[in-house]
Amino acid sequence: MITGVEPDELDRALDLIAGEQASLARGTTMLGDTRDGVAAELADLSPSWASTVRVARSGGDFLGASLLEHDEEAGRAWVFGPWVTGADDAAWERWAGPLLDAALDQVPAGIDRVEMGGDVTNVRMAALAASRGWETSEVSHVFAATASAASSWPPPGDGIRVANAADRDEIRPLHEAEFPATYASVERLLPDEPDGKFHVLVAEDDRGRFLGYAAGRVQPDGDGYLDYLAVSDAARGRGTGRDLLAAVSRWLVEAAPHANVNLTVQDHRTPARRLYESLGFTLELSMVGYSRPPKSG
Repeated sequence: MITGVEPDELDRALDLIAGEQASLARGTTMLGDTRDGVAAELADLSPSWASTVRVARSGGDFLGASLLEHDEEAGRAWVFGPWVTGADDAAWERWAGPLLDAALDQVPAGIDRVEMGGDVTNVRMAALAASRGWETSEVSHVFAATASAASSWPPPGDGIRVANAADRDEIRPLHEAEFPATYASVERLLPDEPDGKFHVLVAEDDRGRFLGYAAGRVQPDGDGYLDYLAVSDAARGRGTGRDLLAAVSRWLVEAAPHANVNLTVQDHRTPARRLYESLGFTLELSMVGYSRPPKSG
């Protein structure tokens, strides 16, 4: 049967999730691969993961798990998992669908956009999504760089500075064009009262004209993450993207406890991938997202 989890069972659920996350072929790309990192990321979810986690039980054993995060303001929800212990396909067939349903049953009525994601090697998740008619995204690649790579990056140019709420009107058109329906609006990146969640930089020419921006944050698991990088058409070919990338990535490497920076890039963005590789970023994994079709009516 599938049930919720009592407070004194949360560590057991965490052990199951972290154990499955150790394998790219069985985990979700929305969490890391170490127990401490997974615990920190789960603690940052809203609503609390303790309230949304569901487990498959047989006797006293936990055989699988799933959970949900949602943002009613953004109208989006994310399924974490489903995880089913081990590589037994029969167990997966028995529990994966019901665990997915247990997460979906918790999606608020006003939310119609639901997603999950896994590594390209997670063929079981791909088959489950296909069986439900979920849409498959383009493959994206996760790159990472360390302090060692950062030591060779160029110093920031004179036209790069820290952004503030007054820059939102300049950033918004580019942000919405490059990252439509993304998880963080310009207002979330640059709230009226700075909350320290995102580090945002803008690039300007010598006349103060906007050329581009970059935004990143330190994740709960201790990794640095570059969420957004985009330059205007007028800035292309001037090295603005490289300057922004080096500047925000250096800040992230210095601020993150793990002294690294990670980023995600779509497969078709070949010039961007070459830029990252030229600065010492290395490929960590390749992943696919799955989206539930909108409900009719």
